Amino acid sequence: MTVLVDEARWEWRGSLWAHLVSDESYAELHELARSIGKRRLGFQGDHYDIDTVDRERAIDAGAVAVGSRELVRRLTRSGLRQADAKPRWESLGTSPPGAAPARPVAGLRSVGGSGASRLIEAIDHMGALAVAGQTGAWADPGRLVVLIDFGPDLEPPSSGALVELADEVVVGGARVDGDRSVEFFVTR
Repeated sequence: MTVLVDEARWEWRGSLWAHLVSDESYAELHELARSIGKRRLGFQGDHYDIDTVDRERAIDAGAVAVGSRELVRRLTRSGLRQADAKPRWESLGTSPPGAAPARPVAGLRSVGGSGASRLIEAIDHMGALAVAGQTGAWADPGRLVVLIDFGPDLEPPSSGALVELADEVVVGGARVDGDRSVEFFVTR
């Protein structure tokens, strides 16, 4: 495994943040990020931004701590550097925990198309989990995503049971607060 994390020294929202990258493959990076509860929606084109708590969790999960210059050097040398590839997600609507996901569904309907229809079916399939959790929908120029966040007392279905609902399904590991997530991605 060659997932790298630099020092947490960038201030944002009252915390210090670091970067999590791989100099081998995005698949390796996504797997480690998923294991510590990072949402795929948070992928920044070639890295994840992580706070100090998630930095320690990443190191415990096998990430190697390096300096920022070393991280950028190795990422660039690997060919995985995507300086301008950060997705620009537009919110289509969110619903709070305990509420029917009407706003995300309405947002998807406004976008229209087969991808939006597939995600509305995914929300319907999730049923009580989509109502109990916080559900949101987002769009970038090429993709649509539905994210369902739910508390530690609810168990997500396996990704295998959900794979036909979207182009990519990510069932996240537990975050520091114990919450988990399910994300559904489709091509627009």
